[in-house]
Amino acid sequence: MHGIADVNGTTLWYQLTGDGECVVQIGGAVSGHEGYETITPHLAEYYEVLDYDHRGYGLSARPSQRYTIDVWCDDLVALLDHLDKDRVHVHGGSMGSFIAIAFALAHPERVDKLMLGAGAVAKCDGMGQSHFRVWQHLARAYGVGSREVADELVNKAFSRSYIDLMGLDALVDAMIDSISRNTNTDVFIDACQAMIDTDVTATLARLSARTLVMVGSVDVLTPLDTGPGGVGARRVAEMIPNATLAVFEGSGHGHYIEQADESIAVIVDFLQQPESTTPGLK
Repeated sequence: MHGIADVNGTTLWYQLTGDGECVVQIGGAVSGHEGYETITPHLAEYYEVLDYDHRGYGLSARPSQRYTIDVWCDDLVALLDHLDKDRVHVHGGSMGSFIAIAFALAHPERVDKLMLGAGAVAKCDGMGQSHFRVWQHLARAYGVGSREVADELVNKAFSRSYIDLMGLDALVDAMIDSISRNTNTDVFIDACQAMIDTDVTATLARLSARTLVMVGSVDVLTPLDTGPGGVGARRVAEMIPNATLAVFEGSGHGHYIEQADESIAVIVDFLQQPESTTPGLK
C-alpha cells in the first residue's frame, strides 16, 4: 500500500509493505526510499516496512526552503502520527542514520530498536567534512544530476573491488539516474551541510534503544574509524549504552548493495533477538 501524507505544510510519499511490527526506513542524501530496494522485500517477509521519501526527495514535495536534520525529524514524527504508528523500529542508512540518531534522541518513546547503517557517524572528521564540501562544490558548478557529481559519489559509495567488478561507467550511469530523479541541487547542498554540521557526540550516551551499528570495513565516507576530530561507527557503538557493531568486511559505504544478503541477515537477526539478550560485538 502506498499513499501521500499531508504533514507540516508539505506532502510525503510513503509505502507500507508486509505485516507485523513496523520498521520505518529513513533514506539517505542521494536515493530516497530507493536506497532500501535490496532490503525491503526481504525485511517485509517478517515485518511491516514503512518506506518513505523525506521532504525534498523522491516522490515527496520539494519546497524551496532550508533543509536540516531537525526538519526531517519533525516530518517523521508527523508521518508516524498520520499513520497512527506510536512506536516503531527505526532504520536509517547513510544520511538516514544522522536523522535516525537525532529522532531517537528527541523522541525516545517512539523508538523500539534502532538500526544505523552505511557507516553511522556522530561527527565528521576533517576528511569527512572535505568529502561533503567537494560534493557541494561539484553540485554548484555542474548540477546534482551531472556526470561530475556522479563520478565523485560512486567513488565514495563503493569499494574499489566492487567498482572494478561492476564497471565504473555503469555505476556512474546508474548514479546519474538515481540522483537526478530523487533530489535537486539545492536540497542536496543542504543535505551535505546538515552532515557537516552534525555533532551528537555529547548526547549518544542518552540513547536508550537497543541499537545496531553497521559499516563496511573500507567505507571511506563514513568510516569505521575517523580521525581524532570525528566520531566514527566504532566509537558510536561504544558510546551508545546498548549497541551492537556489525562490520561488513571488504565493503564500502554501500553495504546494502555490495553485501545485501549479509546486511539483511544481520538486520533480521538483530530485530528478532529478544529484549533480554545482551548485544555482542560482531
